[in-house]
Amino acid sequence: MKREVTAMKRRGSGFTLIELLVVVSIIALLISILLPSLNKARDQSKLVVCMSNLKQIGMGFTLYADDNLQQPPPNQLRVDAAAPIGGTPPDFRDSTWWYYNHMVPRFIPSREKSGTNSAFGGVFRCPADKIAGRAYSMNIFASNYDQTKPFATAYARGKPFNPFSVKSSQLYLLVGEAHAIFSDSENPSWYGTRYVIGMEGSSVYRKFMKATEQAQRGPFSGYIDFGKHKKRVNFLFADQHVETLRPTQVVEPDEANPTRWISTLRVQWSPEDPQWNLPTPQ
Repeated sequence: MKREVTAMKRRGSGFTLIELLVVVSIIALLISILLPSLNKARDQSKLVVCMSNLKQIGMGFTLYADDNLQQPPPNQLRVDAAAPIGGTPPDFRDSTWWYYNHMVPRFIPSREKSGTNSAFGGVFRCPADKIAGRAYSMNIFASNYDQTKPFATAYARGKPFNPFSVKSSQLYLLVGEAHAIFSDSENPSWYGTRYVIGMEGSSVYRKFMKATEQAQRGPFSGYIDFGKHKKRVNFLFADQHVETLRPTQVVEPDEANPTRWISTLRVQWSPEDPQWNLPTPQ
């Protein structure tokens, strides 16, 4: 009898190997069930933060316009013949590029110092892009600065417009998620986008999907970075609303020739987009 009691005590003092294996299997099963949901929730939170960033950047543009006769940053290559392209270092205060700290970021300050005194960190970072200190870029046509004017940034297939007075402003791109391709001397492991996008491309589709983006990183295809949010991207429009779209909502096969692609015109670079919405090989 004593021997039986002793054996029972031993068995009750801990788990058997089989019991431990069952518990581990149950935990592994629960993790496999919950992990996709947790990852999805994490990705969605990054998307929402990115949308909030663009909302705040849009507010910065509005405040800039209030101080500048309802005009957007002109994004000139240089302000006069003696000035270097992009402005004079170290503070670049003679530049009209939107992302310099004396321009739009004056109303929504950066959190990081950059090598060119431009927007870096804070709301200019997308949480889905770990190496981008600045993840957003302005539509060249929203600069409202014709390339016949002095020192204009050159562009093709489009017409400048004023985002603060254009009709159907809900259609026109102001700022989009772009490729971070330029390394920063103050933050060696981070990269920044170019100041404007949309300059090149013989069709609207090419601007979205085919124009080559390359500097210290790349090459990337298209001015818009569709790779950050599981094939979704956030756009800030001229009317200040932010929308999340998939590539198939932005471009689509041409009905007359499905081997070629066109823009859906849901996101427009300029008022001339219908004119330049030419079927283009994918």
